[in-house]
Amino acid sequence: MLPLFPVTMVGSWPRPNELLRAQRLKQKGRLSEEEFGLLADKAVLQVIRLQEEAGVDIITDGEQRRDNFYSFVAEKLVGVQMMTLAEMLDVVEDKAAVSSAEELEFAVSLINWVLDG
Repeated sequence: MLPLFPVTMVGSWPRPNELLRAQRLKQKGRLSEEEFGLLADKAVLQVIRLQEEAGVDIITDGEQRRDNFYSFVAEKLVGVQMMTLAEMLDVVEDKAAVSSAEELEFAVSLINWVLDG
């Protein structure tokens, strides 16, 4: 049974340099999925042991196999392409709309109201 306020980790655990290098090699096609998987398994084991030692109640894999929180989804969707900001600006028709902060300004106005009220 979990405690009233269980401890867990949200997001990515820092990846070892060896795994970061392996991710880049895999992305370039110079490392197989199997080879990357072995290195990722090693990193996951290390993350799990560290969480156990720290007394974490709900243990995660630390997202060791992912390079970030969104590209792993994009890689699995047909018709979705990851782009750098520079690449995106080459194809965006209304560049001013991309840099607009109207939605953020509205959200901030609500937050300020809640904090002031």
